[in-house]
Amino acid sequence: MSWINQNQVTINKPNNLLGLFSQSRDSLHHDPSEQFTKLPPHLYTKHKGKKPSQILYDEIYKEIIETPNINRFVQPPPQYELKDQNFKCWQCQKPISNGFLTIGANCDQCFFHGRYFCNDCMSVVRMPIPWKALDSFDLRHYKVSKLAQSEIDKLYDLPILEITPTSKLLQLNKTLFEFLVLKRQIHLLYDMICDPKLVQTLLEKRMNLCLKRNCFSLKDLYEIYNGSLTKVIQGYYVILYKHIDLCKSCQKRGHICSICQHMVPIHAFDIKNVTYCDTCLKVYHRECAEQKSCPNCLQYR
Repeated sequence: MSWINQNQVTINKPNNLLGLFSQSRDSLHHDPSEQFTKLPPHLYTKHKGKKPSQILYDEIYKEIIETPNINRFVQPPPQYELKDQNFKCWQCQKPISNGFLTIGANCDQCFFHGRYFCNDCMSVVRMPIPWKALDSFDLRHYKVSKLAQSEIDKLYDLPILEITPTSKLLQLNKTLFEFLVLKRQIHLLYDMICDPKLVQTLLEKRMNLCLKRNCFSLKDLYEIYNGSLTKVIQGYYVILYKHIDLCKSCQKRGHICSICQHMVPIHAFDIKNVTYCDTCLKVYHRECAEQKSCPNCLQYR
Protein backbone atom coordinates (compact mmCIF):
# COMPACT_ATOMS: atom_id res chain seq x y z
CA MET A 1 0.00 0.00 0.00
CA SER A 2 1.17 3.54 -0.60
CA TRP A 3 -0.01 7.08 -0.50
CA ILE A 4 -2.02 8.22 -3.50
CA ASN A 5 0.57 9.06 -6.12
CA GLN A 6 0.61 12.51 -7.64
CA ASN A 7 -1.12 11.47 -10.59
CA GLN A 8 -13.87 26.03 -13.84
CA VAL A 9 -11.79 28.71 -14.56
CA THR A 10 -10.53 30.29 -17.79
CA ILE A 11 -8.08 33.05 -18.44
CA ASN A 12 -8.26 35.73 -21.10
CA LYS A 13 -5.10 34.54 -22.82
CA PRO A 14 -3.24 36.84 -25.21
CA ASN A 15 -2.41 35.44 -28.63
CA ASN A 16 1.21 35.54 -27.60
CA LEU A 17 1.63 34.42 -24.00
CA LEU A 18 4.89 36.30 -23.72
CA GLY A 19 2.66 39.38 -23.75
CA LEU A 20 1.89 38.57 -20.13
CA PHE A 21 5.42 39.56 -19.26
CA SER A 22 4.84 43.04 -20.61
CA GLN A 23 1.73 43.66 -18.48
CA SER A 24 1.99 45.80 -15.39
CA ARG A 25 1.99 44.20 -11.97
CA ASP A 26 -1.23 46.10 -11.19
CA SER A 27 -3.04 44.26 -13.96
CA LEU A 28 -1.83 40.94 -12.59
CA HIS A 29 -2.67 41.68 -8.97
CA HIS A 30 -5.81 43.77 -9.01
CA ASP A 31 -7.95 42.54 -11.90
CA PRO A 32 -8.55 38.84 -11.25
CA SER A 33 -12.06 39.04 -12.66
CA GLU A 34 -10.62 40.09 -16.00
CA GLN A 35 -8.25 37.12 -16.08
CA PHE A 36 -10.35 34.34 -14.55
CA THR A 37 -13.97 33.40 -15.27
CA LYS A 38 -15.98 30.24 -14.74
CA LEU A 39 -15.21 27.26 -16.90
CA PRO A 40 -17.82 27.27 -19.70
CA PRO A 41 -20.04 24.14 -19.77
CA HIS A 42 -19.14 23.40 -23.41
CA LEU A 43 -15.58 22.61 -22.35
CA TYR A 44 -16.82 19.55 -20.47
CA THR A 45 -18.20 18.28 -23.77
CA LYS A 46 -15.05 19.25 -25.66
CA HIS A 47 -12.90 17.38 -23.12
CA LYS A 48 -15.29 14.49 -22.54
CA GLY A 49 -13.68 11.81 -20.39
CA LYS A 50 -11.13 14.14 -18.81
CA LYS A 51 -11.12 15.11 -15.16
CA PRO A 52 -11.72 18.76 -14.18
CA SER A 53 -8.04 19.22 -13.28
CA GLN A 54 -7.00 17.98 -16.73
CA ILE A 55 -9.41 20.41 -18.41
CA LEU A 56 -8.10 23.20 -16.20
CA TYR A 57 -4.53 22.47 -17.27
CA ASP A 58 -5.32 22.18 -20.98
CA GLU A 59 -7.49 25.30 -21.17
CA ILE A 60 -5.56 27.66 -18.91
CA TYR A 61 -2.25 26.62 -17.47
CA LYS A 62 -0.61 24.58 -20.22
CA GLU A 63 0.24 27.67 -22.25
CA ILE A 64 1.61 29.45 -19.18
CA ILE A 65 3.62 26.55 -17.75
CA GLU A 66 5.01 25.44 -21.10
CA THR A 67 5.99 28.92 -22.29
CA PRO A 68 9.20 28.79 -24.38
CA ASN A 69 12.33 30.27 -22.80
CA ILE A 70 10.83 30.13 -19.31
CA ASN A 71 14.04 28.46 -18.07
CA ARG A 72 15.83 31.78 -17.87
CA PHE A 73 13.58 32.69 -14.96
CA VAL A 74 14.06 29.47 -13.01
CA GLN A 75 17.72 28.55 -13.53
CA PRO A 76 20.74 30.20 -11.87
CA PRO A 77 22.59 32.61 -14.18
CA PRO A 78 26.24 31.99 -15.10
CA GLN A 79 28.82 33.52 -12.75
CA TYR A 80 30.14 36.66 -14.39
CA GLU A 81 33.05 38.90 -13.52
CA LEU A 82 33.19 42.61 -14.15
CA LYS A 83 35.83 42.13 -16.85
CA ASP A 84 33.33 39.95 -18.80
CA GLN A 85 31.32 43.16 -19.29
CA ASN A 86 34.36 45.27 -20.23
CA PHE A 87 33.85 47.16 -16.96
CA LYS A 88 30.59 48.66 -18.21
CA CYS A 89 27.09 48.64 -16.74
CA TRP A 90 25.08 45.80 -18.30
CA GLN A 91 22.14 48.13 -18.92
CA CYS A 92 23.32 51.68 -19.62
CA GLN A 93 26.96 50.87 -20.57
CA LYS A 94 28.36 53.49 -18.23
CA PRO A 95 31.92 52.68 -17.02
CA ILE A 96 31.84 50.96 -13.63
CA SER A 97 34.33 49.73 -11.05
CA ASN A 98 34.42 47.53 -7.96
CA GLY A 99 36.79 50.00 -6.36
CA PHE A 100 39.50 48.96 -3.95
CA LEU A 101 38.06 46.91 -1.06
CA THR A 102 34.71 48.38 -2.24
CA ILE A 103 35.98 51.93 -1.64
CA GLY A 104 34.97 54.00 -4.63
CA ALA A 105 32.78 51.22 -6.03
CA ASN A 106 29.97 52.50 -8.26
CA CYS A 107 28.27 49.19 -9.15
CA ASP A 108 26.70 46.08 -7.68
CA GLN A 109 25.84 42.58 -8.86
CA CYS A 110 22.21 41.67 -9.60
CA PHE A 111 21.29 38.32 -8.05
CA PHE A 112 18.69 37.67 -10.76
CA HIS A 113 20.81 38.26 -13.87
CA GLY A 114 24.24 37.67 -12.37
CA ARG A 115 25.42 40.82 -14.19
CA TYR A 116 26.90 44.03 -12.82
CA PHE A 117 24.92 47.28 -12.94
CA CYS A 118 25.81 50.83 -12.04
CA ASN A 119 24.25 52.40 -8.95
CA ASP A 120 21.69 54.24 -11.07
CA CYS A 121 20.52 51.01 -12.70
CA MET A 122 20.36 49.03 -9.44
CA SER A 123 17.04 49.04 -7.61
CA VAL A 124 16.72 50.14 -4.00
CA VAL A 125 14.02 47.46 -3.63
CA ARG A 126 15.16 43.94 -2.82
CA MET A 127 13.27 40.99 -4.31
CA PRO A 128 12.93 37.21 -3.86
CA ILE A 129 14.73 35.34 -6.64
CA PRO A 130 12.79 32.62 -8.54
CA TRP A 131 15.72 30.23 -9.01
CA LYS A 132 16.71 30.56 -5.34
CA ALA A 133 13.16 29.66 -4.34
CA LEU A 134 13.37 26.47 -6.41
CA ASP A 135 16.92 25.62 -5.48
CA SER A 136 16.68 25.87 -1.69
CA PHE A 137 13.27 27.36 -0.86
CA ASP A 138 15.10 30.59 -0.19
CA LEU A 139 12.51 33.40 -0.29
CA ARG A 140 14.70 36.08 1.24
CA HIS A 141 15.01 39.38 -0.61
CA TYR A 142 18.18 40.11 -2.57
CA LYS A 143 19.77 43.01 -4.43
CA VAL A 144 18.49 43.27 -7.99
CA SER A 145 18.72 45.69 -10.87
CA LYS A 146 15.75 47.81 -11.90
CA LEU A 147 15.53 45.63 -15.00
CA ALA A 148 15.31 42.47 -12.88
CA GLN A 149 12.79 44.07 -10.52
CA SER A 150 10.52 44.78 -13.47
CA GLU A 151 10.82 41.21 -14.78
CA ILE A 152 10.22 39.59 -11.39
CA ASP A 153 7.28 41.91 -10.78
CA LYS A 154 5.61 40.77 -14.01
CA LEU A 155 6.02 37.04 -13.40
CA TYR A 156 5.23 37.25 -9.68
CA ASP A 157 1.70 35.79 -10.04
CA LEU A 158 2.41 33.27 -12.80
CA PRO A 159 2.63 29.55 -11.79
CA ILE A 160 5.84 28.82 -13.70
CA LEU A 161 7.87 27.35 -10.83
CA GLU A 162 7.45 23.57 -10.74
CA ILE A 163 8.50 21.39 -7.81
CA THR A 164 8.88 17.77 -8.90
CA PRO A 165 8.08 14.82 -6.61
CA THR A 166 11.80 13.97 -6.52
CA SER A 167 12.91 17.49 -5.54
CA LYS A 168 15.38 17.62 -2.67
CA LEU A 169 13.30 20.46 -1.24
CA LEU A 170 10.66 17.98 -0.07
CA GLN A 171 13.23 16.14 1.99
CA LEU A 172 14.77 19.28 3.47
CA ASN A 173 11.76 21.51 4.11
CA LYS A 174 8.89 20.31 6.27
CA THR A 175 6.78 23.42 5.60
CA LEU A 176 6.84 22.88 1.85
CA PHE A 177 6.29 19.11 2.15
CA GLU A 178 3.21 19.59 4.32
CA PHE A 179 1.80 22.15 1.90
CA LEU A 180 2.26 19.74 -1.02
CA VAL A 181 0.28 17.13 0.94
CA LEU A 182 -2.48 19.72 1.36
CA LYS A 183 -2.28 20.66 -2.33
CA ARG A 184 -2.58 16.98 -3.29
CA GLN A 185 -5.74 16.76 -1.23
CA ILE A 186 -7.19 19.82 -2.98
CA HIS A 187 -6.31 18.34 -6.40
CA LEU A 188 -8.03 15.02 -5.70
CA LEU A 189 -11.00 16.73 -4.07
CA TYR A 190 -11.47 18.99 -7.10
CA ASP A 191 -11.62 15.96 -9.39
CA MET A 192 -14.32 14.19 -7.38
CA ILE A 193 -16.56 16.94 -5.96
CA CYS A 194 -20.05 17.11 -7.44
CA ASP A 195 -19.68 20.71 -8.56
CA PRO A 196 -16.15 22.00 -9.42
CA LYS A 197 -17.46 25.57 -9.23
CA LEU A 198 -17.55 25.24 -5.44
CA VAL A 199 -13.75 24.95 -5.51
CA GLN A 200 -13.38 27.69 -8.11
CA THR A 201 -15.37 30.15 -6.02
CA LEU A 202 -13.01 29.68 -3.08
CA LEU A 203 -9.64 29.42 -4.81
CA GLU A 204 -10.18 31.92 -7.65
CA LYS A 205 -6.65 32.89 -8.79
CA ARG A 206 -5.13 29.95 -6.88
CA MET A 207 -6.67 27.35 -9.17
CA ASN A 208 -3.16 26.16 -10.09
CA LEU A 209 -3.30 24.35 -6.73
CA CYS A 210 -5.92 22.03 -8.30
CA LEU A 211 -3.47 20.77 -10.93
CA LYS A 212 -1.73 17.42 -10.69
CA ARG A 213 1.60 19.12 -11.36
CA ASN A 214 3.11 21.14 -8.52
CA CYS A 215 3.30 24.47 -10.33
CA PHE A 216 3.55 27.60 -8.21
CA SER A 217 3.98 31.30 -8.67
CA LEU A 218 6.67 33.18 -6.79
CA LYS A 219 3.82 34.73 -4.79
CA ASP A 220 2.56 31.23 -3.86
CA LEU A 221 5.98 30.13 -2.63
CA TYR A 222 6.55 33.32 -0.67
CA GLU A 223 3.19 32.89 1.09
CA ILE A 224 3.90 29.21 1.77
CA TYR A 225 7.25 30.32 3.18
CA ASN A 226 5.63 32.77 5.62
CA GLY A 227 2.71 30.43 6.39
CA SER A 228 -0.15 32.67 5.25
CA LEU A 229 -1.21 30.61 2.21
CA THR A 230 -1.21 27.35 4.17
CA LYS A 231 -3.71 28.77 6.68
CA VAL A 232 -6.00 30.01 3.91
CA ILE A 233 -5.99 26.74 1.93
CA GLN A 234 -6.48 24.67 5.10
CA GLY A 235 -9.59 26.75 5.79
CA TYR A 236 -10.89 26.15 2.26
CA TYR A 237 -10.21 22.42 2.59
CA VAL A 238 -12.31 22.25 5.79
CA ILE A 239 -15.19 24.05 4.04
CA LEU A 240 -15.08 21.69 1.04
CA TYR A 241 -14.68 18.60 3.25
CA LYS A 242 -17.81 19.58 5.17
CA HIS A 243 -19.71 19.93 1.89
CA ILE A 244 -18.68 16.45 0.76
CA ASP A 245 -19.54 15.00 4.17
CA LEU A 246 -23.12 16.31 3.88
CA CYS A 247 -23.67 16.04 0.10
CA LYS A 248 -25.51 12.90 -1.03
CA SER A 249 -24.11 13.22 -4.54
CA CYS A 250 -20.51 13.44 -3.29
CA GLN A 251 -21.04 10.55 -0.86
CA LYS A 252 -22.04 8.34 -3.78
CA ARG A 253 -18.62 9.00 -5.28
CA GLY A 254 -16.86 7.62 -2.21
CA HIS A 255 -15.58 4.09 -1.52
CA ILE A 256 -16.38 1.46 1.07
CA CYS A 257 -13.35 -0.06 2.77
CA SER A 258 -13.72 -3.78 2.08
CA ILE A 259 -11.34 -4.64 4.93
CA CYS A 260 -13.40 -3.23 7.81
CA GLN A 261 -16.70 -3.17 5.86
CA HIS A 262 -17.65 0.12 7.52
CA MET A 263 -20.49 1.64 5.51
CA VAL A 264 -19.36 5.27 5.88
CA PRO A 265 -17.78 6.17 2.50
CA ILE A 266 -14.11 7.08 2.36
CA HIS A 267 -12.54 9.34 -0.25
CA ALA A 268 -9.22 9.19 -2.07
CA PHE A 269 -8.49 12.87 -1.36
CA ASP A 270 -8.27 12.16 2.38
CA ILE A 271 -4.70 10.93 1.94
CA LYS A 272 -3.76 11.23 5.60
CA ASN A 273 -6.35 8.60 6.55
CA VAL A 274 -6.86 6.70 3.29
CA THR A 275 -4.56 4.71 1.02
CA TYR A 276 -4.97 2.37 -1.93
CA CYS A 277 -3.59 -0.89 -3.25
CA ASP A 278 -0.74 -0.40 -5.72
CA THR A 279 -1.96 -3.39 -7.75
CA CYS A 280 -5.74 -3.09 -8.03
CA LEU A 281 -6.19 0.54 -6.86
CA LYS A 282 -8.89 -0.36 -4.33
CA VAL A 283 -9.23 2.29 -1.65
CA TYR A 284 -8.96 1.46 2.08
CA HIS A 285 -8.55 3.13 5.44
CA ARG A 286 -4.83 3.59 5.97
CA GLU A 287 -5.08 1.91 9.37
CA CYS A 288 -6.90 -1.08 7.89
CA ALA A 289 -4.38 -1.46 5.08
CA GLU A 290 -1.50 -1.53 7.56
CA GLN A 291 -3.05 -4.46 9.39
CA LYS A 292 -4.29 -6.61 6.52
CA SER A 293 -3.40 -7.37 2.89
CA CYS A 294 -5.66 -6.24 0.07
CA PRO A 295 -8.65 -8.65 0.06
CA ASN A 296 -9.38 -7.92 -3.58
CA CYS A 297 -5.91 -9.06 -4.69
CA LEU A 298 -6.00 -12.11 -2.37
CA GLN A 299 -9.24 -13.15 -4.01
CA TYR A 300 -7.60 -13.45 -7.42
CA ARG A 301 -4.36 -15.14 -6.37
